[in-house]
Amino acid sequence: MTINLSLRQKFRKLLTNSKGFSSVIGTTFMVLVMMFLGTSVFMWTLSQNTLYNEAVRTRNQEEADRVNEGVVALGGNYSVSGEDVTVLAILKNAGSVAAQLVNLWVLDTNQSKYTNKLVNLNMNPGDSKSVVYTVFIPETGANHTFASWFVTARGNTVPLERELGESVLVAQVAQGIGYLAMDFDKFKYYEYASDYGLKDFPTGSGGYSVPTAEQVVFGLRLTNYDPSGGKRSLTLNSHSLIWMYFPTIGKQVNWHIVNVDANGTIQPTYSAITLAYQETTTVYFASKSDGSFSGANDKVKPGSGGPAAINLLLLGTIGSDEYGQNIPFVSVYCS
Repeated sequence: MTINLSLRQKFRKLLTNSKGFSSVIGTTFMVLVMMFLGTSVFMWTLSQNTLYNEAVRTRNQEEADRVNEGVVALGGNYSVSGEDVTVLAILKNAGSVAAQLVNLWVLDTNQSKYTNKLVNLNMNPGDSKSVVYTVFIPETGANHTFASWFVTARGNTVPLERELGESVLVAQVAQGIGYLAMDFDKFKYYEYASDYGLKDFPTGSGGYSVPTAEQVVFGLRLTNYDPSGGKRSLTLNSHSLIWMYFPTIGKQVNWHIVNVDANGTIQPTYSAITLAYQETTTVYFASKSDGSFSGANDKVKPGSGGPAAINLLLLGTIGSDEYGQNIPFVSVYCS
């Protein structure tokens, strides 16, 4: 009886001690869980705070770059050919950060029509670039007024102010001092596909290297800038011609102005060509005769090899006044 009682007391004591030990373990485990959860929450909060601060710094830097972006349009002008509007501008990055121009918008204020063109022009600080872009605006005209602006990748706009005729761009003046200026990149020659038809029209071939023995036609783009400020139309008469001179042998060859239709066919009789103010027109020179073209008898070829100077001798009227201009514009090599 005494032994049983003693065993019960020991068992109860052991059971009591076990329950106390389990409580300690449970409490410790709970504390560890709470510490783990607390640490996890703290680390997550810290990481989110770091991400937020990084985002704020990035946004502040982007805003600072946007504010410091300083692309400006030093000058600009427009020329119109049909419903194509060509925008000429000199851009300079006067800011302290590199800039990327991504879009050009052009507005025809006369009819409230606008269009845009995607561009990709990167400019480092201090860069200055001359740019030319052409956009299509339905029913536009050379006598319309335009406004345009570039948009940068950071969202800044660069307005382009239209210059008056008396302040024509330096690049345009270099193309030909006077009323008409020539686009050097569009100077071409054409061979014949028939007595009156041009081969590879309107693409043609680069005009600076010309075949000596082939009968050719020259084509070039002219723009009327009328620097007087009167915005007058200019008309070319049949006496206008291209004059090629070979200095080593003292020989000259002439091509008179002609009309060429949209299919590349030369017309037998010349009709005066008129360019409105700031209008760009492609003009062709093909005939041996003044004012007419009779096919095979009026075709012209250089006939000699070597370097040659080419002058444009242009005659007609501007407004109600007589007009004459000599543009010593290119040299070619005949081979």
